[in-house]
Amino acid sequence: MSDAKVTAEKVLVCVNASPAGAGVIRYAARKAAAAGGRLFAVYVETPGELLTTKEARERASDHLRLAEELGAKTAILTGKHIAEETIKFARDKGITKIIAGKPGRSRLATIFSGSAVDRLVRISDGIDVEIVSGDLGEAVQKTYRIGSEQISWSDYGAGLLFYAFATGLCLLMYPHIDLSNLIMVYLLAVLVTAMESGRGPAIVISLLSVLTFDFLFVPPRFSFTVDDAQFIVTFLVMFAVALAISHLASLMRAQTRTARLHERQAAAMHGLSRQLACSRGVENIVKIAVEYISEIFDSPLIVLLPDSAGRLKTSGGDPSPVLQNDLVRQLDLARKSFESGKSTGWGSEVWPENEILYTPLEVADSNLGVVALRPRDPKRFLMADQRLLLDSLVKQVALSLDVEYMAQKCAPLQSSAS
Repeated sequence: MSDAKVTAEKVLVCVNASPAGAGVIRYAARKAAAAGGRLFAVYVETPGELLTTKEARERASDHLRLAEELGAKTAILTGKHIAEETIKFARDKGITKIIAGKPGRSRLATIFSGSAVDRLVRISDGIDVEIVSGDLGEAVQKTYRIGSEQISWSDYGAGLLFYAFATGLCLLMYPHIDLSNLIMVYLLAVLVTAMESGRGPAIVISLLSVLTFDFLFVPPRFSFTVDDAQFIVTFLVMFAVALAISHLASLMRAQTRTARLHERQAAAMHGLSRQLACSRGVENIVKIAVEYISEIFDSPLIVLLPDSAGRLKTSGGDPSPVLQNDLVRQLDLARKSFESGKSTGWGSEVWPENEILYTPLEVADSNLGVVALRPRDPKRFLMADQRLLLDSLVKQVALSLDVEYMAQKCAPLQSSAS
């Protein structure tokens, strides 16, 4: 008998927002199944990913859910470089093979800035890396539809206030300092706008600042013509620097917001795990679930459990901020989620535009109830990490309820035996 240890294959698939990503995930699932191994799927959220389009974020979320449906253990990583974070995860989990899709960037862009896939291959010492093209014909079905994002006019209004303040300050300083110093005042206004209001308002303020600087301060004043051609270069550089500042400040703003959200969620998740581990009784478990999950997502939530007749009843949480209108339809969606074992409502395959999301408390082959959550920030809730986090927390609560039900069933038997 050989003493050699047989190591099970561990396949890691890199998830991204490429339209071909679904084909890559399915290919990785087949490879893992054929080898009798485990499948892992990771999505790396870089600072640049925070500013990607709505469509790209939705597609990445769909791909993560597809990987989970195919049996993968999913994870969302955060870092500056996709390749480095992926390799670090692979080494921690003992991954034997990494599967990634071909980069979709142009050859010219790859030559100048490289690609995460190239970097992944170079630093994957000891781990096999397979690059596949995927199949555009196997695109994952979109699981939700949302309307176009509304412009926050208050952010633009705040940006205009910063711009007006900078202009007033420059008018006061104009007789006493050089024009180059006035440019700094406008760049400061762009920076503050980007950090407080976002990239869109900052771009508008950048353009207004250039035009105002030309009109009010560059000779001849009160016209858009210039006597010295060198000021044209000044305008171009000023606008380019303003755009760069707005972009970097927006990245920092998005990273800060995400870091604070993750910090709050991590603390609440730790509290939920600790409280569930030492709680007894269905009422206490439901109370803890409502308290912590609603805090994590900053959204109202209720737990619906079946009564002796199989009818869903509110067992925890205040239903008034959740079930605000059309109660008959909402209860029907909750019943569908309970009977099918699948999520219904917001962002799901059934009534994706409904304002409430129903997630079943599923354990093994049975459903113990339904968690109903009304997202306070629906578009943010469609992010992949939010949906996966909710699924994980609900499963944790379902396991605690299952243990409690089993303990209740065993208690009479133990009493009679004694």
